[in-house]
Amino acid sequence: MQKNGTTRQRIASDAFERPVRGSLKARLLLCAAVLLACGAASAEVQKAENQNRKTIAEERKIAPRTPALAGLKRAAENGDADAQVEYAKKLHREFNDPVEGFRWLERAAAQNHPEGQYILSLYYLNGWSVAKNPEMAFKIMQASADTGFPGAQLDLGLFYIKGTGTRTDLKKAAEWIRKAADVGQPVAQYEMGLLYLNGEGVQRHFGTALQWFWKAGAQNHPDAMFHVGAAIYEGAGGVEKDPVKGWEIIQDALRLGSKVARDNSKGYPKPAEARP
Repeated sequence: MQKNGTTRQRIASDAFERPVRGSLKARLLLCAAVLLACGAASAEVQKAENQNRKTIAEERKIAPRTPALAGLKRAAENGDADAQVEYAKKLHREFNDPVEGFRWLERAAAQNHPEGQYILSLYYLNGWSVAKNPEMAFKIMQASADTGFPGAQLDLGLFYIKGTGTRTDLKKAAEWIRKAADVGQPVAQYEMGLLYLNGEGVQRHFGTALQWFWKAGAQNHPDAMFHVGAAIYEGAGGVEKDPVKGWEIIQDALRLGSKVARDNSKGYPKPAEARP
């Protein structure tokens, strides 16, 4: 396997990768929790709280998008942070309305809801219904990661790798990604493999990289599967050489859509002994 720094995951929850149509302007002030995170004056915090209360009162008069969502919207209006996050996700995914979703995520984040903070960070990162603000995205992602939310721990590590809203710090990146990898997050496990493969924030060690790729590959991470297959094909990293088995794993990675496999599979031709 070659040193490879081109296969980083794009920072975005799978549920929110679908681009929204057009450029939408936010209709609500930042929630008090976000303002506090940025060191805003207490008067601004109170202003945001008052605006939130006014907006919630207005939204109670608005019918839910479908009758089936009436109960979820009611729970969100009554302050249930889980309901606020779920309603925001439905608004974004099913109705392509990140503007209203943004408002509910602000309220959930104000209650320190880990997933609410995580998705709100993605809104600032990607400019969904609000102006792009990498620094704000970093602050909110940090808050979510501090709660132990694996998705935020992974993405915070990627923020540090890419210098998104903060300075590049590969050591901190490795520390945060490791937290998510240790609880079984396959993308984090793959990223740990890349860190050890490239010697980024950790001492370069092919064997350790392969161990992380193996863990991610066991959860069907396509790019990790390619690295495992390539190692078996070559007999690298202390594994027994088996070109047939390695080639078959590489084919599985291709079927699952691995870009790394697609770009590199020509270097691993079909062995004569492989099944037709």
